[in-house]
Amino acid sequence: MWRSLSVLLVFLAHAICRPPTQDDVAALFDASFISESPANNWTIDYDRKLAEFALDFAAAAYSKDPTPCLAKNNATLIRRVQVPCDYIDDQCWAFVARSEEWIIFAVRGTKTKLQLITELVESMTAPKMTFPAGGSVQRYFYSALQSLWKAGFGALLKDLKVEFPKAKMLFTGHSLGGALASLASSMFAYEHPTMAKPDEVFLITFGQPRVGNILYAAAHDKIVPNSWRLVHSHDIVPHLPYCFEDFWTKCTAGRNHTPYHHGTENLLQIWYPEDMNNSSIFRICTAEPINEDASCSNEYYVHFNIIDHLAYLGKDVDLHGTTGCKDTRRAAKKRYYMLSNRTKP
Repeated sequence: MWRSLSVLLVFLAHAICRPPTQDDVAALFDASFISESPANNWTIDYDRKLAEFALDFAAAAYSKDPTPCLAKNNATLIRRVQVPCDYIDDQCWAFVARSEEWIIFAVRGTKTKLQLITELVESMTAPKMTFPAGGSVQRYFYSALQSLWKAGFGALLKDLKVEFPKAKMLFTGHSLGGALASLASSMFAYEHPTMAKPDEVFLITFGQPRVGNILYAAAHDKIVPNSWRLVHSHDIVPHLPYCFEDFWTKCTAGRNHTPYHHGTENLLQIWYPEDMNNSSIFRICTAEPINEDASCSNEYYVHFNIIDHLAYLGKDVDLHGTTGCKDTRRAAKKRYYMLSNRTKP
């Protein structure tokens, strides 16, 4: 009897917690968001040069004067703001810039320890908020986005797109900035479906945390199909807030309650297992669970660290931005080495 009961409990737990398959997602949501091939005309393959272009803007968001990084990429600053984005008045820094080909929206990542603690506490304790484009998202991230939208960024992006209809939209950020860029790209695409065509909206993030539940992931994947989520080696931040795992340590949908990443198939997670130099190997993570490939960075949970979060594409992100996007590899390598040694027992 007890053996039969144990088998039944294991079966029920697996039914509840098993990772979602492609068929599950297609049945639960709209199968149209699942791209069948990189040949679809609204997606493009991973391009290191475009990722480096985006990183300059994500890094520039850390600087009070982003213009040197913008000038390097022939872009002009349109507006920059510093607004309170939580109840302890931590600031969110963001800017909009424009080049001949792009309209760029970039947001700074987490800057202070107190802001990081606030993010973690709210992620663990505050209920998620319903997101207009679909699903539910972490309260801290959505509140921060609302602060930026109230500062006029939503209207500004719309006006620029009307004025320059052929320009492509780039949303980018590192860390917290990646989470807010994710929400901003979804919000803009949702609010302006005819203005923002799928092949004109790009999201490229670096060390982005989980933003919302699987319903948000599905909604985002549908309306922003050009999404690249870069992960450096054992960076811990892309694994926060923690997802709900099954018996095989695979992230699950958790009945739509658990945090869950967007981006699979052509909506890419690009994982660099080691460093991120020009010659470094990388892997496009498209295995199951959908969006949470258990064979990529999720597999190395015992090695997660904060050091790998600081550097992307061979550059210390904060330092790269505050020094005008110059070649800071020597200074970044020295800082990385010092921090690595500091964390050793």
